[in-house]
Amino acid sequence: MEVFSSLATIIGLIYNFKSDRKSASDDEYQEFVNWLSDKRHKSVIEELHTNQLLGLSIKGLLQQNHDLVLSKLNHLDESLLQLASGIEGFHEIASAINPNAEISDQAMTILRNLVESQGSFILESKTLSGTDYRVYDGDRRSLGITEYRFVDDDFNLLCSLGLLMPDFNSSGSRMFRVTRSAVKYIAQVDGRL
Repeated sequence: MEVFSSLATIIGLIYNFKSDRKSASDDEYQEFVNWLSDKRHKSVIEELHTNQLLGLSIKGLLQQNHDLVLSKLNHLDESLLQLASGIEGFHEIASAINPNAEISDQAMTILRNLVESQGSFILESKTLSGTDYRVYDGDRRSLGITEYRFVDDDFNLLCSLGLLMPDFNSSGSRMFRVTRSAVKYIAQVDGRL
């Protein structure tokens, strides 16, 4: 018996199930289990029966509006493509699926410099001469920002992927806090995981 433990697997199956259907039924969860049986996903069905939290979570998701669930799944797919684009071996696959779904070199440089500096956050400071970004609680290295007109786009992407957490200090200046996910992601990109 194969072991079922992949979030990507269950998300892919839910996506395929919802994509095959045009509208929701009264008991989407039972329809999903029947669909899994028809597609011969025995190990997934067994996991749904033994893992009550997983079953209830999927049931809750399937009860939501059909178009909303598909929209969430598409957003998740886009995020996964962007994350995969930075990992050797998966970059080519992600680019083949969607050449525009990638984390920019500048965003990767910002994230890598924050993680490697051992800093806990980046502070945005606006001055008369422009905007400055500094790492705090670390070695205070430069973030390597060279394309200032795209820096907001890069920070927004890193935050939407959960690699940075947006915040504000007491003066109202923007801060971007490092996350555990960022540290793990950089380790994976660098081949240390």
